[in-house]
Amino acid sequence: MAYVEMQPAAALRPWIECFWSVRSDEPSAAQRILPDGCADLVFDLTSGENMVVGTMTAPVVLPPGGRADFVGVRFRPGCAAAFLRMPLAEVTDDRVPLADVWRGWDGRTDLQSLQAELLRRLDDRRDRRLDTAVSRVVATGGALRIDDLARDIGISRQHLARLFLHHVGVPPKAFARIIRFRGVVSELATAGGQRDWADIAAHHGYYDQAHLTAEFRQLAGTTPGTFHFSNR
Repeated sequence: MAYVEMQPAAALRPWIECFWSVRSDEPSAAQRILPDGCADLVFDLTSGENMVVGTMTAPVVLPPGGRADFVGVRFRPGCAAAFLRMPLAEVTDDRVPLADVWRGWDGRTDLQSLQAELLRRLDDRRDRRLDTAVSRVVATGGALRIDDLARDIGISRQHLARLFLHHVGVPPKAFARIIRFRGVVSELATAGGQRDWADIAAHHGYYDQAHLTAEFRQLAGTTPGTFHFSNR
């Protein structure tokens, strides 16, 4: 299976992490898709099915399949709503046909046409405090207090939660948990040999190793050790 990422045009880079494609002419093994705090557009070039895939709070295990040919748009956290004109909370842990969201789209999925369509649909009217909040969560690896975050950017915790539900799809605390989890996943992907799970837990802001294990079970569907072993 070949997975390729492509950089968006300069005007879209503040909003879109990447365009991506997956292609395989051979039967594929089961795949575990982990939460990453992002929403995607997914275009199945084989079936013609086009979807909005919301922010995930639990893993999705895709069964073994045959030939695959997909193109996708991965939005940066908090940026998909500007193109979809809908609250992201409506599609959290779900996927909906893109035709239900994008009216008047001509259906072209080549990179140039997709970028032109995205630029045409971009609505940049937003509360910039959301951008600050998302950036702070990412910069701290999710290890911050939401009360402190709301106070620092000058809004109530309730208003911050409403902004996150609309633009990110999950409350700020859930988003911070996902970002912290992704930090552990990144560390496991680049490290070999034996792991000191207590040190990893402390480094990423978990209370202890048991807290790390419980969070990992919920967000990955397995324990950190099993995940590390299966991905070596």
